[in-house]
Amino acid sequence: MTFKATSLPNVNPRTIFKSELIRNTSVLVSGTVLAQLVSVLLQPLLRRLFTAEMWGTYSVYLSMVGIIAVFSSLRYDDAIVLPRKDKDSASLLALSLVFNLGITLVVFIVFLLFGKQILSAVNLKPGFTSSVLYIIPLGAFLYNVAQSFNYWLIRKKKYTGVSANKLIRRGSEGLSQVTLAFFKNPAGLILSDIAGQTANSISTIIQSFRNGFSLKLVSVNKLKYVASRYSEFPRYNLIPALMSTCSFFLPPVFINKFFSSESAGYFDLTKMVLSIPLAFVASSISSVLLQQVADSFNSKKSFISELKSTLWIVLAISLAELVVIMLFGIPLFKIVFGQNWGVSGEISRIMVWSFILNFIVSSFSCIFISMRKIKYYSIWQFCYFISILSLLLLRNFEFTEFLKIYVLIEIVCYIAVLTMMFRIVMNYEKNIQGVQVVS
Repeated sequence: MTFKATSLPNVNPRTIFKSELIRNTSVLVSGTVLAQLVSVLLQPLLRRLFTAEMWGTYSVYLSMVGIIAVFSSLRYDDAIVLPRKDKDSASLLALSLVFNLGITLVVFIVFLLFGKQILSAVNLKPGFTSSVLYIIPLGAFLYNVAQSFNYWLIRKKKYTGVSANKLIRRGSEGLSQVTLAFFKNPAGLILSDIAGQTANSISTIIQSFRNGFSLKLVSVNKLKYVASRYSEFPRYNLIPALMSTCSFFLPPVFINKFFSSESAGYFDLTKMVLSIPLAFVASSISSVLLQQVADSFNSKKSFISELKSTLWIVLAISLAELVVIMLFGIPLFKIVFGQNWGVSGEISRIMVWSFILNFIVSSFSCIFISMRKIKYYSIWQFCYFISILSLLLLRNFEFTEFLKIYVLIEIVCYIAVLTMMFRIVMNYEKNIQGVQVVS
């Protein structure tokens, strides 16, 4: 798969933030931040209404939904924005929906046939948690429905609509969570996710039909054509994406399996709190750097000064998070989320080291795309995935020891990819200096 970036010669630094790319990015980022804020601000209340065990089960549910969602559309949804013609784009959307429906139905049948074995494998106890298994395919299906139609809206540059959909999802999810919590529904978190995904899907479908999508654009011949024309997405993008997603989602599943749903719940809250800089800042930085680095790379210009200035901001945020967690983590978790969540504060002091490195990596990972080094990143993703799988060997360790080894693995992997990025940038800068000297 080839990544292309448009070169914008003679860009005035004073007007760069007035560009269409930055305006559109700002709209998407603001929608993401507002949607995440809805979820984060509800956490102090929800953590008091649902037990750690319920949150642990919910974490396992989200992990399995996330893994299934990666391959259920065979990545054809990623290609929806690319075709020149709306007919091809609409056919890609329809194709992704067909695969999404078919694959999630197959997963549902597998769950029906082997439900007991799967429940045992992920350590979900009989009772209300057993019903979670059969809701997972529906959650994955709804997620990809909304994702596919959102790509159509992005194609049509309806960025405000995409941001609104994120708010609709989180708002519907939050309202359902609070309502079901007061009714003491033990499956409230999972049912609320379904409610949010359903509202999101309905909203994106309505907006897409209002913005040019029509079933009249789709035909069987077109489905066959786009399946072949964009076959590189399932062939080359599916496995790396699946490995990356599994690396992120498998640790909660392992913790639930080796220890308990309660431990997975404590881990889930810690991960959510430590990921706040990732959710609010890293995506924004990466989006802006993607354009700036690509522009300089295409023009064969130096961009080290932009990276340095951005690095200082990232390091300052990382240092602030580290200081707050190490000095005040435990009391903050107890005050904000309740006395029962002090355990999350304790393990946050272990996990914060890998999360600040993850924040730094995520802020600069666009370098691989901008500089056409995506193969290097794919190799790293594979190594990272294998490293995470090695956690399967730690089932006899205590929970705290398990976390320490997990964090150590993450630190080693993130340092490796940061070293890779540093060498790529330095080699480029040396080559640019050589060209300038010759000129």
